[in-house]
Amino acid sequence: MTQADVAESGLQKLIANLLLSKWQLRLTMLLAGAIYPLAFAPFGFWPIAFFSFLPLLYVTVTPAVLSPFKCGFYWGVGAFGIGASWVYVSIHEFGFVPVFGAALMTLAFVLYLALFKGAFAYFVNLIWRKANHQLLLLSAPFCWVISEYMQSVVFGGFPWLLAGYSQIDSPLAALATWLGVYGVSWMVIALSAGISLLLSERSHAAKLALSVFAGVILVANVSLKEPTNATEPKSLKVALIQPNTPQAQKWDRKYFGDIVDSLFTTSADVWGADFVIWPEGAIPAYEHQVRDILADLTLINQRYQSNLILGIPEYQRDTEKSYVALMAIGEEPQNYRKQVLVPFGEYVPLQDLLRGLIKFLDLPMSGFTQGDAGQPPMVFEKVTMIPAICYEIVYPEIIHRLASNGPDGRQQLIVTVSNDAWFGDSFGPYQHMEMARMRALELGVPLIRSTNDGITGFVDLNGEIISSLPRYQRAHLVDEVSLENRDTIYRQIGFWGIVSMLLLSLFFILWSIRSKHDTK
Repeated sequence: MTQADVAESGLQKLIANLLLSKWQLRLTMLLAGAIYPLAFAPFGFWPIAFFSFLPLLYVTVTPAVLSPFKCGFYWGVGAFGIGASWVYVSIHEFGFVPVFGAALMTLAFVLYLALFKGAFAYFVNLIWRKANHQLLLLSAPFCWVISEYMQSVVFGGFPWLLAGYSQIDSPLAALATWLGVYGVSWMVIALSAGISLLLSERSHAAKLALSVFAGVILVANVSLKEPTNATEPKSLKVALIQPNTPQAQKWDRKYFGDIVDSLFTTSADVWGADFVIWPEGAIPAYEHQVRDILADLTLINQRYQSNLILGIPEYQRDTEKSYVALMAIGEEPQNYRKQVLVPFGEYVPLQDLLRGLIKFLDLPMSGFTQGDAGQPPMVFEKVTMIPAICYEIVYPEIIHRLASNGPDGRQQLIVTVSNDAWFGDSFGPYQHMEMARMRALELGVPLIRSTNDGITGFVDLNGEIISSLPRYQRAHLVDEVSLENRDTIYRQIGFWGIVSMLLLSLFFILWSIRSKHDTK
């Protein structure tokens, strides 16, 4: 017996011992899930994702004292309990919910999200029992991507901690230019499944599949070196403003004058830029309430032949509806209305029943209406800007749709504004920026991001941060933004790439189940 055989046998015995006790297995799954967020920002230890998935996949297809659903559920509790812990900060510090109530609401949220991982493990085990075991290479990524998609759309969705985001700085990130973030997730789980099969069965099919996957990743990375579609890339001078307004003061009228003054002061030296970007809700008032301020800003930007883009709430008197909006004033005025609203923060589901129950459900500015899904991007003479307000940037389908709705043949730039003060001093702002970087990589276009208190910065078409401001600093950031674009496969076909992979995986899964059934 070789040293490798001895090591493998020892590992299998260790794992087998863990499967004998319910409490040991629960703890193992909780810990495996708890290390998962370390693969994401602000830590960025992307290999951790694979170490996190291996125990989950192993126990999912191995007889154990806990059901596969429970194993996946406990893994999800660990993952979201750590990775989405910032939800507690938002509820307690800014929703004014007492410690116990905020902890209870956060726990309920984490348990809800963990259900999707429990369902993942259940269906992987179901397919494992009914099909050829080598199909784990397809069934695991198939079920995982479906679970991530359901997590992203059910009840408005929460597309946070998708496996693909953890690989933004790894070689796997290049796959996003073909298949988007879900395609990267598919490959992460497929590789983990292949390694799991090697450890448990010494599968020759797994060795072959891992070799093929490595080749695909290599080709995807080579494609990033191909020339872009701009022979002479133009550039824009852009100034990003980070006012660092404390969230507790944001909607307090006695601070209104100071907030507006700080915006003007921080912008004073950069009005000559092609675009000046203020963050989401920069002016804490409705548009019609500050027309004198907007008129002054229009004159300033016309004088400098510039455009100011700022987040400001909009109210329509004729329909009595209000919107979270992004407004461009100056040389080319236009606006955009936010399509995806944050539940309880910007609208209250079943508000006739829920409003007034607790203070958290009566936050200021929480009665907005969704913007039209068919809105075009913001089209300027020099560039087409794909707008995204705060939470929208984490929805790849919205950003792709806006990019597709723009005029053909024009250079594009993603502009996203946010107020991440709601996250407090937590992982949230870093995870948010990480997801924004993925949108730039998917579409092959640069991205600019202006926030209230960080992370404000410039991102290139490869998803790399070019420059950024520290958190909690009132400042402006000026840079030349190259309008070089890459015509990625994902930009051309959107979700059809990953949908095709899922359908192909489903075909082989069903074929394997039928073949195994026919041989009995």
